[in-house]
Amino acid sequence: MTQLTKKLPGLLLATGIAVIAVLIETILPGHFIGSAVLAMFIGIGFRALYYKPELLNEGVQFTSKKVLKFAIILLGSSLNMSIILQVGSRTLIVLLFTLLTAFGGGYLLGRLFKINWKLSNMIAAGTAICGGSAIAAMAPVIEADDGDVSYAISSTFIFDMVMVILYPIIGQLLSLSDQFFGFWSGTSINDTSSVVAASFAFSEAAGEIATMVKLTRTLAIIPTVIIFSAIYFRQKLKQPNQWN
Repeated sequence: MTQLTKKLPGLLLATGIAVIAVLIETILPGHFIGSAVLAMFIGIGFRALYYKPELLNEGVQFTSKKVLKFAIILLGSSLNMSIILQVGSRTLIVLLFTLLTAFGGGYLLGRLFKINWKLSNMIAAGTAICGGSAIAAMAPVIEADDGDVSYAISSTFIFDMVMVILYPIIGQLLSLSDQFFGFWSGTSINDTSSVVAASFAFSEAAGEIATMVKLTRTLAIIPTVIIFSAIYFRQKLKQPNQWN
C-alpha cells in the first residue's frame, strides 16, 4: 500500500498529460502532430515550470518502464496475424541490410573520426537494433566506460525525440502510404516507444506495421551481444592493452 501511494502522484500526472494531449489532438486541424508528440511537449513544459522529484519520480519512472511495456504488450495482442506474417518475413531482409549498414558505417566513421571502437559500436547497435536497450545490453559484455554508455544513449535519445516530431509531418507532406511509412519508421527510429509514437501519429495501420518491424529488429539484440562478447574476449586475450 505504501509503494502504491508513492507511485500514485506520478501515475496520475502521466495519465493527466495523456488525456490533455488526446483532447488537444482532437481540437487541432489536420493530422500533422499526434497526441504522443503533444504529450512529450506538455511533459517537458511541466517539468521546466513545476516538478517535485521527491513526489513524482517514483510514479513517473513506474509509468515509463512498467506501464509503457504493458501497453506495448496490449498493442501486440491487437495486431492482425496476417500482418505479423507478412511484415515479419519482409523485415528479415531489411533487418540484415540495416545491421550491415549500421555496423559497417559505424566502423568506418569511427576510424575516420578516431572514436574508440566501444563507443562507435554501441552507437551502431543503438541505431540498428533498439536504441538504449541494445546499448545497455551490449555495454557489459565489452566492458564499456560509463561515459561512453551515457554518450551513446544520449545521442540515440536526441535523434528519437527529433524524429518523433518530424516523421509524421514528413510522411503527410510526401503523401506516403501506410505501409511505406510503417516500414520506414519501424526500420529507422531507434527506441520502441518512439516508433510507436511516430507511427501511430501517422495512422493506425502504419503503427501496426511499424511495431512489428521494430519488434523484429529487437530480436537482433541476442546474436549481436553474443558476437561482440566473443570478439571482445578473443581480442582481449591477444592484445589486452589495446582493448582496455
